[in-house]
Amino acid sequence: EHMSYALVPTVVFTTPEYGACGMSEELATEVFGERHIEVFHAEFTPLEWTVPHCKFQCYVKVIANYLDKGRVVGVHYLGPNAGEVLQGFAAAMRCGITKSELDAVTGIHPVCAEELVTLRRTKRSGAVFRKTGC
Repeated sequence: EHMSYALVPTVVFTTPEYGACGMSEELATEVFGERHIEVFHAEFTPLEWTVPHCKFQCYVKVIANYLDKGRVVGVHYLGPNAGEVLQGFAAAMRCGITKSELDAVTGIHPVCAEELVTLRRTKRSGAVFRKTGC
């Protein structure tokens, strides 16, 4: 089987770290059309950053293609341990995970990766995407 470079996870080790796997929102819109994708996103503060009162905000985004049963085509993460968080999601994307399958995963609380399996707010809805509390 040939290597698929479309799903290679990439991480930039800055503070905070940024990682992505799959398509950007712009590319998914261009390829599938705006009405066929849904972008789920949230801004959050990791529990480990609340005590030292860190000023950074974290952000997660999942892009789903509803032309293909809601298949996840992009995951983006800005926060601590991006490489650790994205590795498992890259494997799931390689296996063809859909947004509904991602929603069915029980998140480990309180870790940052949990944010990716609890996303319910969409950009299209216009709902506030800043999460507060646990």
